Amino acid sequence: MRDNTVDLGVVQIHKKVIGDIAAAAIKEIPGVSLATCGIVGSIAEAFGYKNYPAVTVSVDKDTQVSVEIRVIIYYGMNIPQVARQIQDVIARAVTDAVDINLKEINVNIQAVERPNS
Repeated sequence: MRDNTVDLGVVQIHKKVIGDIAAAAIKEIPGVSLATCGIVGSIAEAFGYKNYPAVTVSVDKDTQVSVEIRVIIYYGMNIPQVARQIQDVIARAVTDAVDINLKEINVNIQAVERPNS
């Protein structure tokens, strides 16, 4: 039996794509938002550019991918529980979208804020 497959080339996924997926996944979690990095990010978003300085994606020498995400959570939430939820949501979103397993997902809580009433 002959092999009828054809090699169509290589698919490369930029680190920014993984960062965009992680940033979008955070929106699923109530009481959590990305840490903002000043007015430059706000201006870029106003013109339609996606700019997530609160998400850092790195690839090590063994081509394993890690994500660091800086977030703000609402006062009164269980921080360790929310951090684990953030890790789970990001891992699931990245696996579903680009079919890679992340080496690690580091969650950095930048601030705790009271929700606007």
